[in-house]
Amino acid sequence: MSYEPTAGTVHPSAASVSGAGAHGRVDRVSGACIVAEVLGAYGVPAVTFIPGEGILEIVDALVTHTPQIALASFRHEAGMAYAAQAIGQLSGQPGVCLAARAPGALNTTLAVHTAFTDSAPMILIVGQASQAVSGREAMLNADDFQRVFGPLAKWVGLIDAPERIGELFARAWHVAMSGRRGPVVLVIPEDVAQAQARLSIPAMPQLPAPSIARADLGRLRSMLQTALRPIIIAGGTGWQRESLQALAALARRNVVPVATTYRRRDLIDHDDAVFVGEIGIGIDPVLAKRVSEADLLIVLNGRLGELNTLGEGFKGYALIEPDAKRRGYGQRLVHIHADACELNAVYQADLALLAQADAAVDAWQEASATDAPWCDGRSLDARRRWLAVLRAERMAYVTSGRCEGPLDLRTVYTTLDAALDDDAVVTSGAGAYAIWPQRYLSHHRPGTQLGPKSGAMGYGLSAAIGAALVLEPGRQIVAIAGDGCLMMHAEELETAVRLGISLLVLVVNNRAYGAIDGAQRRLFGRAAGTELGNIDFAAFAGAFGVKSWVVEETADFSPTLDAALAEPGVRLIELRVARSVGKPLP
Repeated sequence: MSYEPTAGTVHPSAASVSGAGAHGRVDRVSGACIVAEVLGAYGVPAVTFIPGEGILEIVDALVTHTPQIALASFRHEAGMAYAAQAIGQLSGQPGVCLAARAPGALNTTLAVHTAFTDSAPMILIVGQASQAVSGREAMLNADDFQRVFGPLAKWVGLIDAPERIGELFARAWHVAMSGRRGPVVLVIPEDVAQAQARLSIPAMPQLPAPSIARADLGRLRSMLQTALRPIIIAGGTGWQRESLQALAALARRNVVPVATTYRRRDLIDHDDAVFVGEIGIGIDPVLAKRVSEADLLIVLNGRLGELNTLGEGFKGYALIEPDAKRRGYGQRLVHIHADACELNAVYQADLALLAQADAAVDAWQEASATDAPWCDGRSLDARRRWLAVLRAERMAYVTSGRCEGPLDLRTVYTTLDAALDDDAVVTSGAGAYAIWPQRYLSHHRPGTQLGPKSGAMGYGLSAAIGAALVLEPGRQIVAIAGDGCLMMHAEELETAVRLGISLLVLVVNNRAYGAIDGAQRRLFGRAAGTELGNIDFAAFAGAFGVKSWVVEETADFSPTLDAALAEPGVRLIELRVARSVGKPLP
């Protein structure tokens, strides 16, 4: 039976819960049951968790009353929260995870921070000791989660009565999905989960979608009309596929190159003639030069923080000059974002527009539907030359570079790229190893790339598990990690095996924290604390029931990859490279 929640509605399945009268009327149910029914009514596909004190009633209610929700138990709370973040980015609604009292809840803090920096919608439900013992230092308890999570999340809510569960969950949903998307924390004391109340499920919130006013579209048209070297920089989350296709069409029609913000390179098909690369860590130095030379930057749904403005020497806020008066080449900046707090926060834009990404593209498309391209004769010819140069430089970048040693990572990733389907999902964590797939793997559909902007190591494997929980069966999923990165949360290999997930893991093993090793040597001429012990990852993964291979020479990778892709379940390929292998060499 399908169910469309409306304000004040009693869920039809609740008559079988408890307290049903002679005519099937529901009197009262537990707060835990209300949580489960609200999640079910809102269409939550999966909940990640680790069972523990504070959430036992909620877990049991999910098992007994909403069996349509997949329950996935992890080995570490960070892993379950990374998976929930991935679900939020891929599903178009908040990923939901449950954390037990303080030890469990506090283990999620980096993952909550990662969801915030990645603008990923997520709702973390934290179990708390009963309100009757609040302030008494109850076992496994932290008495002020608002102060703990306040700097990390968009909002922290305390549910103090079962009657307010629906109200506050609807608010959490709205906050997680509105403006700049991100994580929300809901704290539910045990006595609230145990107490009873009437089951009432509020309607799913209507999300605001501000658009661009007609007058501002006119200003945008005037600025683009005469631009000779414009670049669109697309980024952020919350996009619909149709809007991204429309954006690419607008770029082609107006002859404007399109780059993406850091770790959003899947927003534009890499085969599209307007795609010219990704800014942020690992940016092509030539593209960085072109961004500085652009006379008009249109930043659409992207944030202009340190990562997206890294310039020469890994210096933040250098790619684009914050002070409009000091920008070279007469550069003008248009910044379009759904969150007013992002506009003019660091960069004073020549045109700052508060608009949701899809609505902004729709408005631009409608305004230009009957017009000629937004360029005059002089600018059109200049733009054609400009786009041709940037596209040629992009192709030169992804077909060059070299790797030291007997295992060539460039060949590894070009081979992997050819073997993957267009809708394959690739995840990674943080480290020098991540620069290789960033440069040599191509993306052709949105929602095929996941990686943390927070620099969180250990993210990729858990995110891949989250992706597998909500994607249709048969989708290829590849988690890429360095040896240091994987060992931050390698325990989730067991989770993937237990959940019956199909997943390929690539581990680049150089026996070092490669990115930090390189930074130390660049700064001080020596390294400290970066050398790691030798781990036989094939044997390690085999202990979890993972089919594994070791590759040490380039010629062995292609047949090994073919064998791994032909196998079901969780598979792992260890790529053993020299310690000196960092990012691609010129």
